Amino acid sequence: MSKDFYNILGVSKTATQDEIKKAYRKLAMKYHPDRNKGDKQAEEKFKEIGQAYDVLSDEQKRKNYDMFGAAGASGNPFGGTGGAYSSAGGFSGFEDIFSNFGGATGSKGTSGFEFDFSDLFGGFGGKSSRKTYSTREEKKEESLDFEKTYEVPIFDLILGCKIEVTGYNGDKAKLKIPESTKPGTKFRVKNFGKKLNGKTGNLIVKVEAIMPKNISDVDKKLLETLRENVSY
Repeated sequence: MSKDFYNILGVSKTATQDEIKKAYRKLAMKYHPDRNKGDKQAEEKFKEIGQAYDVLSDEQKRKNYDMFGAAGASGNPFGGTGGAYSSAGGFSGFEDIFSNFGGATGSKGTSGFEFDFSDLFGGFGGKSSRKTYSTREEKKEESLDFEKTYEVPIFDLILGCKIEVTGYNGDKAKLKIPESTKPGTKFRVKNFGKKLNGKTGNLIVKVEAIMPKNISDVDKKLLETLRENVSY
């Protein structure tokens, strides 16, 4: 049975990233191996929590999980190898099947492949006919999302802040960065991306940390005190 990652973290399916992050931290501290030495159940629970957070904290993995379950989050929603189907160009054994019928010829080109049915059906009074099967490449729709990276002072990521972001067309908005945000975290600002054919994409904001320079001795002592007293 597929695991319910929302249930594991104790959040609803409509939970925000902030709610998911808070739930994960609370449970991770509770079941951390250092706090439950020798407790196998706590160790398994800790692994489950980590697996659930890994999926639900990633927008794409979460979307796949919501659609296909745990298999979708792993990047293979259908499972298996797909039988005789080849991703390079359809059913990979198709020509080989007909090449075994005593002289049936086949050739494959960029626009498809063709083979002669005369040797297959000629002996049954049928007419010789050459059938051509064409393949068509599906053009993948270009994403309308627009990604930008903003560098934010490390202490603002720790304490939380608001930053001004600019969309693809120059529109500006205030984005709230919650406290304890990790560098590399991505946020989505709806309808601030590219526009095409009446559709509008999203602005994807990635935040990275700016580290302080020239830290004074007084500041170092304050940071050392924080390091010793802050829980992770």
